[in-house]
Amino acid sequence: MAFIVKGAGRMYAVKENGQEYVIRFAIESWWLGDYESYNLQTASLYNIEMTEDSDVLLVMREQIQEVAAAVPAVGLMIKEIDQKGAIATQKRIHSAISLSAEERYDVLSKSYPEFLKRFPQSMIASYLGISPETLSRIRKNLLFK
Repeated sequence: MAFIVKGAGRMYAVKENGQEYVIRFAIESWWLGDYESYNLQTASLYNIEMTEDSDVLLVMREQIQEVAAAVPAVGLMIKEIDQKGAIATQKRIHSAISLSAEERYDVLSKSYPEFLKRFPQSMIASYLGISPETLSRIRKNLLFK
């Protein structure tokens, strides 16, 4: 698991046709990694890419557990960071299954405006499950509202 001290990154998968799709973004003070792989100690299906010059701490599962047990304040900090990630995941699932493309963009822009500044539009489109052209139309329409 990677803790981002400085910078930004994404977790993504690649379809058989070579198309990439973004699973999640992460910025400073966020964890970035495959929670399923991390907790079940299995190989990951996903790729991690830092999209900016970054400083990250790569932490093994056992190390996190040991430090959290030895230093309660660290355990609380880890819990808060995990909660931030869980909230982002919950928002993403809700958006993906119940909102239009325009609404998904609106939620992302209000919840995580820094993502729109720090990740390329092609990655934002992938994250939202739309084509870059659709994202461009959405952004253009918002300018003229």
